[in-house]
Amino acid sequence: MKAIQAMTRNVICVREEDTLQRAYDLMREWEIRHLPVTSQGKLIGIITDRDILPFVSQTEPLDLVGRLVGETMTRNVITVSPSDAISHIANTMSLYKIDCLPVVEDDGHGELVGLITSMDLVDLLREKEILDVSRTVPWTYKVRGYPGEPASYS
Repeated sequence: MKAIQAMTRNVICVREEDTLQRAYDLMREWEIRHLPVTSQGKLIGIITDRDILPFVSQTEPLDLVGRLVGETMTRNVITVSPSDAISHIANTMSLYKIDCLPVVEDDGHGELVGLITSMDLVDLLREKEILDVSRTVPWTYKVRGYPGEPASYS
């Protein structure tokens, strides 16, 4: 399976001159955690809920309006192309400990065409599991318990 088959295509984006408040509001409204930052359709960065979290407080409102996305976003974004294999994408996410990879055209122009998140990969696994539900495990395994407790078998 390739990125183009698993990616989210209708990606909500922000501009670097948008405020963190706008990015925060979009994330809450659409229940998402990643916003690509684009300029004329080209990827120039990404901002995540983790980037905004230090500026959000439960006890006092912080100035999200006075801070710009461009001041907080990650600029050197790791990306994948539409033709990259899902296994490559999963390995890249694991290696760099990231939950999202923008998908950009590999023609050198950097046009954003989609986004793949860790949840997209989980959804793929769930679909596969549903298809493989009749599969049985052909071996017995032993689960180690806590010291002093008997092990369980299945």
